[in-house]
Amino acid sequence: MNKKNSFLKNLQSSPIFEKLINSFFKRKKSIKQNTKLNKIQLKKKKYQKIISSFIQFSIDEKNLKKKKRKKDNYSLLTLKNFNKSKKFERLSLILQKFKKDFIFRNQVIRKNVILLLKKSSHSLKLTTLLKNNNLLSNKSHTKKYSRNEKYNQKIGIVFYSDHVLILTSLSIDLDNNIKYTGLTEIPIPANIIGNYLVEDINELANILLDGINLLDLVDSPLLVILSSSFFNIHTFSATDLKQISPKDSMVQSKSPYLPANTLIDFLRINISNSSNGFIRTIYSQKDLIRSWTDTLEIVDNPLIGLVPHAPNVFDYLSSKIIDEKIILIDIESASTTVLIGRKLDKLFSYKLPFGSSLYISDDLEVTSKNYFERVINSIKIILDDNNEELISQIFVMGIGLDKLVHKDDSLPLNFKRVSDLKLTNFSYNPKDMEIHELISKSIETNIDSFALILKSCV
Repeated sequence: MNKKNSFLKNLQSSPIFEKLINSFFKRKKSIKQNTKLNKIQLKKKKYQKIISSFIQFSIDEKNLKKKKRKKDNYSLLTLKNFNKSKKFERLSLILQKFKKDFIFRNQVIRKNVILLLKKSSHSLKLTTLLKNNNLLSNKSHTKKYSRNEKYNQKIGIVFYSDHVLILTSLSIDLDNNIKYTGLTEIPIPANIIGNYLVEDINELANILLDGINLLDLVDSPLLVILSSSFFNIHTFSATDLKQISPKDSMVQSKSPYLPANTLIDFLRINISNSSNGFIRTIYSQKDLIRSWTDTLEIVDNPLIGLVPHAPNVFDYLSSKIIDEKIILIDIESASTTVLIGRKLDKLFSYKLPFGSSLYISDDLEVTSKNYFERVINSIKIILDDNNEELISQIFVMGIGLDKLVHKDDSLPLNFKRVSDLKLTNFSYNPKDMEIHELISKSIETNIDSFALILKSCV
């Protein structure tokens, strides 16, 4: 027993034993560390696998939505009961494919409309055009925030007429005060937009995207305003129509376009204390509207609406002045649109085959005199055909007006600028803008009409 103990003592004290023991513990420690490391790596791989699966699921879901959106692309461009295929079921759904959430007035607003007829919030009931929005805020609740810029909404306006595209950025506060913050005017070649149709959708989308980036309008809502000459307006008495439908023979008979290429929208105007009323009908070309909606789909900004220029100004004008009859002309380069109507009553549009370009000369006085003489003679012929008399004041707007008359000069007798009425307050100071690029000498008239239309939409 003593020998055994002595042997153990000698073994423990020997360097060989000590090396063996140290080696054993080092190995044990190494195995322990490796086991721990392996567990960590296994967990890491497990989480990586979960994350990869989640990412793949998100990608698959996104692709599925894209495929579905692509599949439904044209099914949303519909107008109710327009033809057997029901491809154009309702004009108000034509922009549903652009449905997108965005913050406006500190509330979430979903825009899914095409606004062809301006339905005045002051005098007409909004039904199908401005859905699910709370734009008409109670000013008594929002006034205290009006001077805080963080509550302002940045909005872009896109305007097209006569191969010129104007893109401007505006800021609007909770009291509907409007301030222009940037503007660019771009010439558009005929190979991109022809007489009326967008011929190269991708190129126009690229031009818009460049302008949007330039004016810092990425993700800002857009209001698209198209030339008045692209639309035609006729009003029916409600009792004259068998049904308020594009299929109605009387409705179709007033379209200036081919039936298969006509897009129609209706606005019912109710008269107080009467079961009768009027049906305002606006006509446009189906392929024209589709070419713009396809372009806007590529741009992919939230959309406030796609609207004609003059009719919206007419409705705002009629809500502010007391004249029984109103005549408004929108002067463009190649044509002039005349609107004749009354507040909450019939409205008709007429397209005259001449604009400012036919009369441009070095002598603006002669230019103005010749143009307005021809316009007033044309209006007299229209009124005579309808057994109506000429009124004392004709309102004038349009990009062609700035080319005919200097902004500080007065118009001939019987004519008055809409901008001189100062119907809405807005701030426009090019010197304060970081971006202000013009190819025209002046666009003062359009600056006023853009603010009017935006004000009428909010």
